[in-house]
This record gives sequence, C-alpha cells and structure tokens, in this order.
Amino acid sequence: MYKFWLGIRSTFFWLLFMVGTVVTALLLSIFIAAPLSWRITFIRFWINFSLAMLHLFCGLKYRVEGLENIPQHGFIVMSKHSSTWETIALQKFFDPMVWVVKRELTRIPFFGWGLVAMNAIAIDRGTGRKAIKQLVVESKKRMDEGRILMLFPEGTRVLPGEKKPFKHGGAIVSEKTGYAVLPVAHNAGEYWPRHSWIKWPGTVRVVIGEPINPEGKKAEQIINAVETWVTAKCEEISDHQQLERLGISVGVSTGAGLDD
Repeated sequence: MYKFWLGIRSTFFWLLFMVGTVVTALLLSIFIAAPLSWRITFIRFWINFSLAMLHLFCGLKYRVEGLENIPQHGFIVMSKHSSTWETIALQKFFDPMVWVVKRELTRIPFFGWGLVAMNAIAIDRGTGRKAIKQLVVESKKRMDEGRILMLFPEGTRVLPGEKKPFKHGGAIVSEKTGYAVLPVAHNAGEYWPRHSWIKWPGTVRVVIGEPINPEGKKAEQIINAVETWVTAKCEEISDHQQLERLGISVGVSTGAGLDD
C-alpha cells in the first residue's frame, strides 16, 4: 500500500512536471531569438517549479555541500549521472549552464527544443575525432562567454550500485582549454531511479568537490582524479536504508531488484 501511495503522489508530480516542461519548451522556442538572459529566466522558473513539485508531492528534498568550492569564473562540471533529478537541479547551482548532449536528444519534442534554445553543444558521438574537436572548440567558446560547461562523464544514467567507466571528453576539453574541472557527487538515483515512476521521499545529498586544475596534467590524469573522487564520495554519502528499500544489497555492484 505504501508503494501504491507513492505511485499516486508521483503521478501528480509527473502531470504537473510535463505541463511545466511543455510550457517552458514552447516559451524557449518562441523566444529563441531573444536575449539569452530571457531564456535563462524561463529555465530558472522551470527548475524552481519542478523542485517545488518534487518536494510537495513526493517529499523529495535536497542538501548541497561544498558551495564554497565553486570557482568565480568559467569551469567544467562533471557529475555523477544516476537520475533525471540532476538534469533539473544542477542548473540551479551552476548558472548559466550549457550542456554537452548526444545529438539525438535535440530531436525529442519539447525537451530537445529547449536544448537547442539554450545553445546546448550537440555531439554526434559516432564521428570520433571530429566530435572531440567540435567539443573542444564549442566548449571553449561557451566558457569564454561566461557559461559553465556541464558533462556527465559516464555518458548515461547508471543505476545505484553499478559502475561505468568515465569517458575522456570533458577531460580533453579541460586539458586543451585550461579550464578547471569541478567534480560533483550525489545520491539522487537512490530516490529517483532510472526508469522509475515512483519518487521516494527523502533528502538527496549533493557534494561539490574542490576544483581540479588541469595545469601540467594530461586528460587521462584529469579524468582519473574525477572518477576516483566522485566514486568514493558517492559511496560515502549513499543512503543504505534507501538501497535496501530498492532491493539493492549494500556493497554489491548490481542494479537487480529495482522497480523500473
């Protein structure tokens, strides 16, 4: 009965979230030629609305640690990717953000329109070195303009308890441009798992690490430092009771038992 009740609450959230997303995407599309500050205002409203609905209907809150580590100027955020939650919330802490995304995501109705309107860097990952060159050139341009670059080095959402090697793209950008990397760990996937209709009540913990200066480092060294810190911090802040509710044995690297 408890999960049934959570499902009902999550349904109310999804309905309002989809309405908010569609309205925001339409506004972004209509005002695509307007100043960037206008479009950022629409995104801020969508973020605050979505997080408020999560709190109201699903009882899902968040706590952020390490805000003092955020640099004054341009940098690259590399975050754990385990949920839809971070695609919404991280924009609240790192503003103005620009995303690095798979090109196919820009073709999704409404969601993709928003990505295009916000000048997301859309990469065709099948083009190899050409994609990396595009990533470096466009990333530097956006960061020189004052935007904050956002990447998920795992490349896709990873279930709690699972591990996926971090990709080198963001680290190559850091090495080539000289912009620092800011690692971010969180446990959002334990409350809003991938493909899960239910959002579990609780408090997502977000930890922002110290910037990793790329000076004198190769891309492999940079990404290894990011992966080591993020992996260790995610294990440290994991809510073991919530993992048990999801049917995941603590210390076992598997996604078995999740209700997708």
